[in-house]
Amino acid sequence: MPMETKRRALMGAAAAAAVTAAVGPARAAPPFFKLYLMIPNNQPARMIWGNLAAQQMQRIGIDVVSSLVPFTVIAPRRSRGEGKTHVDGGWDCYLERYYYNAIKPTPNTLYHSRLMPPGGENYYYVNDPEIDKALDVISNTLDESARQAAYRDFERRWYDIQPMTILFYPQDVIAVNPKLKGFDATTFNPVFFPQPEKWTIEGAGRNATAAFASWAQPATLIPMYSTGYTESNVFGPVYNRLYEYESWETKKLVPGLATDHSVSSDGKNWVITLRQGVKWHSGEEFTAADVKFTWDTILNAAYGSQLRAGVMQVLGGTESYRASGKYEISVTLPQPSMLFLDWLLGAMAIMPEHAYKDIRPEALRGHIASTWLGSYTVKTSDGKSFTARGGVGTGPWIPQGYDPSRKAYKYARNPNYWKPHTGNVTTYYLVNIQGTDSVLSALKAGEIDAHDPMYDIGPLANTIDPSWGKVQTFDSFKWQHICYNLKHPVFGTGVETPLGKQDPSRAAEAAAFIRKAISHAIPREQIVKEIAGGYGVPGTVPMPYTAPEYDHEMLKPIAYDLDLARQYMEKAGYKY
Repeated sequence: MPMETKRRALMGAAAAAAVTAAVGPARAAPPFFKLYLMIPNNQPARMIWGNLAAQQMQRIGIDVVSSLVPFTVIAPRRSRGEGKTHVDGGWDCYLERYYYNAIKPTPNTLYHSRLMPPGGENYYYVNDPEIDKALDVISNTLDESARQAAYRDFERRWYDIQPMTILFYPQDVIAVNPKLKGFDATTFNPVFFPQPEKWTIEGAGRNATAAFASWAQPATLIPMYSTGYTESNVFGPVYNRLYEYESWETKKLVPGLATDHSVSSDGKNWVITLRQGVKWHSGEEFTAADVKFTWDTILNAAYGSQLRAGVMQVLGGTESYRASGKYEISVTLPQPSMLFLDWLLGAMAIMPEHAYKDIRPEALRGHIASTWLGSYTVKTSDGKSFTARGGVGTGPWIPQGYDPSRKAYKYARNPNYWKPHTGNVTTYYLVNIQGTDSVLSALKAGEIDAHDPMYDIGPLANTIDPSWGKVQTFDSFKWQHICYNLKHPVFGTGVETPLGKQDPSRAAEAAAFIRKAISHAIPREQIVKEIAGGYGVPGTVPMPYTAPEYDHEMLKPIAYDLDLARQYMEKAGYKY
């Protein structure tokens, strides 16, 4: 049986089983309100459980209009920061696979009310005083026991009001070329991405060529504009951060472009020592001026970085840091913040002042440094010129531009990289391949050596012959969830619910009842077992299931119960 036919049969059977088990006998319900659900079209299994979620919402009286769209449609709608509903150009609801921008759980970078878009990443408009209070303690306390207690407070409050429906914690399943050695990590935005400098293709000699598949084309390749998988997979190998992770296995933060730091006892005053002798791809020396330029650029509202609000929360403003030496940065934080090391130093790529400073803010997103289409000249301080065909970084791989005919980004090994290349790959391609069948066919044909976990090959793992594909699994440290626009007048603020109209003081409570109703209408266990191929665990809150901060004792599984779901709808004032 051809692979495509086999996949359709397997996924179709899984979907049918899940829908049959979840829906059960018919029960009529009036459409209480309309909800527009956007389902990203770059993950096959997610498209199935997205449609299942829509069917289940309909069974409790919600008129759902679902659509399969690329994330490039979703992103602009959610990022405007206006809170508008779908029919007004904003959004109601969409599916997402997510994690914070550091391995240390940092919900304070995503859910604090100070981080609303367009300058922040709280796209969902979570605005809850109890959540804010817990997030402030997580960020600012120096007492580790107090921080752990605050994590529990955050989880407890989230579990109670469910600002989003956390579906499950997936396990990443990736098939690689059996001759590929050194592939030892899942992709994880933005701190882990393909690391071909560690790859060895057995039998390929000293100058091997390798390729990695990623589903969709990126929207921008300037690090401060996106921390998404699609973008990080492309720009990640080009840049470095001040601190980096030793490995996926250890998840230990180690020096990168910084070699060391000191911090005062109150956690506010930091001195960061930078690595000497590091060169940008252009040949220009990396210095403290580049770190200052990166932070200045993110904080400059004219550039429109989505990280601005988060960085402002940590640093307070540009006056808080300075280049205190050619290889030293001194920082005085307005208050102690765990985000400074784990997020700002450990997850932010450093950008080159000499290469990007003369690009106008309004032009940077569309510049060749971001698109990799064409070339441009970079002048260095010694009077030389460098022809750049993409971003300019200090990382192990130098962009060679984008090849539209191959739908591939090309890289050459950086011979002057400050760390050794341990593999034999000297030419690398990141290829855009859409579809799980297509990516497995490319692997079988020897056209790629590995792929992003977004292809969801778990349900097909037992169809992969070891002669052409080695299946590897990783704890993804992520979650799949249904996101809600919490400014929506029904399930966000609740002002348009029957209860909210009757008693405005209970409007937020009514909205939470609706979200809890949806949550109880979702058959999480069957989604994991029958659609995700068993690779995952049912979800509760936005915290990695295997992280030390996850409270297994408190966070009991959320029951699939349509009767209970309808009871919550009735609490919000709806009548069947």
